[in-house]
Parts: sequence; C-alpha cells; structure tokens
Amino acid sequence: MVGRDRVSLNLPLSGWFRPAALFSGNAFSRMGWLIRVSSVERFLRLSLSFVFVVLAVSQVSAQVTATAPPLSTDLATYNNRWDAYGGFGYAHFQTTLGVNLKSNLYGFKGQATGWLSPVVGLTAGIGDYVGSVPLPTNAYNINSANISEALFLFGPEVRLLRDSKWTIDAHLLLGGTYGSFDSSFKSANIEPNVLRLYNNQLAFAMAMGGSFDRNIKPNWSVRLITDFQPTHYGLAFQKEFAGSVGVVYKWGAIKK
Repeated sequence: MVGRDRVSLNLPLSGWFRPAALFSGNAFSRMGWLIRVSSVERFLRLSLSFVFVVLAVSQVSAQVTATAPPLSTDLATYNNRWDAYGGFGYAHFQTTLGVNLKSNLYGFKGQATGWLSPVVGLTAGIGDYVGSVPLPTNAYNINSANISEALFLFGPEVRLLRDSKWTIDAHLLLGGTYGSFDSSFKSANIEPNVLRLYNNQLAFAMAMGGSFDRNIKPNWSVRLITDFQPTHYGLAFQKEFAGSVGVVYKWGAIKK
C-alpha cells in the first residue's frame, strides 16, 4: 500500500499508466483535481490570449491615431484666395438741394475680394438702395418722392487684425453711383430739380471704412461693415453714412 500510494502520488509527475493506481480512491480524487486544474489552466490561457489581443489592437489603434493628421480647430487660416460677401445694406443720405433733408435708404450690399497675400487684397463692391424722401411744399402737391441709388466701387483692402475668431479689415473704395430721383412722378414730366431733388445722374462715390468679421467656420464668417460713403450729385458732396450686415464665403488658396 505504501508503494501503491507513492506511485499514485507520482502519477501526475511520471505520466505512467497503472490500472491499480487508477482505480484507487486517492487516484479518483486526484484525477478530479487534475481536471479542475486543467479547466482553470484553459481559462487562464484564454484570458491571457484575450488580453494580448486587446493590447495589440489598442497599440495599433494608438499608432494610427498618432500618425493621423490632427483635426483643425482654427476658424480662419487666412490662406483663402477669394471671399464673397452679401447682406442687408443701409444708407443715411442727403437727398434734397438746399433744405438739407435726409432719407434712410435700404437695400443690398455685395463685395468680392481677391487676396494677393494674407494681408492685402483688392475689393470690388456694389450697393443698391431704395427709399423715400419728404419734399418741401411745391406747386405740384407732391409730398414725397421715391429715390434709389446704385453704387459700384473698387479699391484696396487691408487686414488689420487676423485672429482665429475675429478679423478686422480696412478699405478705401472709389467709383461711381447712379441716382434715380424721379421714379414716383416720371409720368408727370417734372424735372426732379424743380422739387429740390437732384436730377437723375451718374456721379462720383467712394467708401472709406472697415469690416468686422466673426469667423464661424474656416469658409464662413458673419460680417459687419461701416463706411463713410460720400457721393457727389450736382455741385456738392453728400455726406452719407452706410452700413451693412451679412455673411462671407471664402474659398481658394494663396499658397498651395
């Protein structure tokens, strides 16, 4: 029995097959223990394999993330070649001769800028405004007149502030304007100057001011424009203030 017990104790180590030892009570209990140990070993091996796979996948994912280009958080790169603006326009305009009456005009303003560098560009702008003006007492009993003006301007644009969120530009634009002052009484064959209005004409105009952009996306901004916008209808300058608010779209590249 002593020898048999010793052989049975050495069975897992020697690997010998002995029927007498196999069917002993100690052998059955030890085989059950071996089976349980084998199950635990398989579980541990599977667990370790799973851990190794997870670590390998995470390492590959980290390498891909490290080598991928970072997402840009800049709202403005200032490398765009072109930008186009469109928005609501307002002008405060002296519309009558001598009596110095003024009118608020409303309409559309548009601009397009080609940038020679991130700082300097050339801008072409248009503006179309309409409104009405009260008239002095006259023999025709016309109390007010509908008027309009269309501006076309061109000149340099300079960026004074280039920030990721904000942009400030300054410009000096020169050109012309066409004023129409007789649309509400054209059928009566009355000259506008009889009613102390300017006659319809093409005249000099300019815009000196700046724009303020709030950058929303790399290609989109919201813009506010303020201008001193004098015109020269008749024999005198009209001191006109103009403003506009709208959106800007940017595209193209200065440096590729």
